[in-house]
Amino acid sequence: MKKNLIGEKPLLFLGDNHGSWDGLLFKIKRNNISNVNIISVGDLGIGFYPSRDMLTCDSLDKQFKQRNINFYGIRGNHDDPSYFKGENRVCLKNFELIEDYSVFEHGSKLIQFIGGAISIDRTGRAVGVSYWENEGVVFDKDACQKVDILVSHTAPSWCFPQQFNEIVYGWASEDVNLIKDLTNERAVMGEIFKLCTPRLHLYGHFHSSWSERVNGCVSRLLNIDELYECPQ
Repeated sequence: MKKNLIGEKPLLFLGDNHGSWDGLLFKIKRNNISNVNIISVGDLGIGFYPSRDMLTCDSLDKQFKQRNINFYGIRGNHDDPSYFKGENRVCLKNFELIEDYSVFEHGSKLIQFIGGAISIDRTGRAVGVSYWENEGVVFDKDACQKVDILVSHTAPSWCFPQQFNEIVYGWASEDVNLIKDLTNERAVMGEIFKLCTPRLHLYGHFHSSWSERVNGCVSRLLNIDELYECPQ
């Protein structure tokens, strides 16, 4: 797996924004944020509006360039996976979408990126329009590396939240495989976690903010639009 150098600039991690960029841009301006790497944990909303997606990416690329910000995003369940791999992958100078299992080097630290998750409301969405059948985590045992930081969209079962809520069970009444698929996916993330052995884990997907230390690793769940600065 190719290692990409993202420089010595500080790391800021961004929670799900679902295609609403105004909140991030406002925070950048209000706090005069510049000369940083911003890494999204997924759900960028890429793919819902194909006719204007690249215009949005180009605009963000220009705005980030003005502040010497490099933006990197993994795919969530609310992203079209085709924008994150192969010839269609978005890779601009200051705005880049990251392929699953990529490993970046930041100073002395290695960071692995593994996107994807299952939408609990998939039965209420249109395939190829607001839902993509290959949205979930793809387990590639051989591609997992021991790293310092793991960035994913969803998380192992021992991470918050450990239980399904009423909203999940509501959708499960219309989707007979949902609970099984969600359970399996979090088990897969557990296997990935054991192979990567990170000291810091960032994730989103669950629309809440939480931090806990388990077996020597700090797992940090980022809420919608939350910005978190990685300790040096």
